[in-house]
Order: sequence, then structure tokens, then C-alpha cells
Amino acid sequence: MWRFIATAGAALPVAATAIAKDKGAVVAQSVPQISYFVGYPFETGSMIAGICACLAVRFYVSQEDRKDHRWGVDLPVSLLTLLFTAGMIIRLRPEPFWALVYGTGLGSAGVLLISACLAWVKRGSDLFQPPEKPAP
Repeated sequence: MWRFIATAGAALPVAATAIAKDKGAVVAQSVPQISYFVGYPFETGSMIAGICACLAVRFYVSQEDRKDHRWGVDLPVSLLTLLFTAGMIIRLRPEPFWALVYGTGLGSAGVLLISACLAWVKRGSDLFQPPEKPAP
């Protein structure tokens, strides 16, 4: 019992000194990191989330549907979807979750763009072929 009182008596001045030195501790509020691209502000976390989602979708699509000479079309479309994702995030300044949704959506919209472009190219490529010989 005496040991407990002696220990409490020794700890009491230390605790009182610590309380006396603590003069108005404040909790800092977290704010998003703001970055700038060509003068336009955007939240860095949202941009990273959107760009990574767009890259992941474009990479998945390019790995799943691999064809010869497809990179000639896939690379420009991937760059366009990345730029559209960055532009949308700069313009709307969404939270990171919505930036993921936008990046995923625009990355998958690139599939539609590639499909339309390839269909247009294939349709036009028949124009330059020599005419087929009629059947006898």
C-alpha cells in the first residue's frame, strides 16, 4: 500500500507538469493535396486514382484482345482516354472514389472507340482491293 502511494506521489508532479505545458492543443484538419497542371488546380489523390484506373482498364483490354498491329490504334486511344480522364478530373474535382469510376468508365469507353475505328478502317480498306473476278 505504501509503495502505491509513493509511486502515485512521484508520478503526480510529472503529470501536473505535462498538463501545465499543454496549452491549447489543436487537432489539425486534413485537407487534400492540391497540385497544378498548366495553371489548373486538382486534388492529387483523385488524379492518381483516376489515371491508375484508366491505365488498368486499358492494360487489361489490350492484354485480353491481343492482335497484330493493334498497338497502332490502341496506343493513341489509350492516350486519348488518359487525357480525357485527366481533363474530367481537373474540371469536376471529384472525390477519389468518383475519380476511380470516371477513370474506369473512360478507359472502357476506349474499347468502343477502338472498335468503331477498326470497323471504319476495315470498311475503307476494301475500297483499295482489286475487284474480284466473277464466278464462271
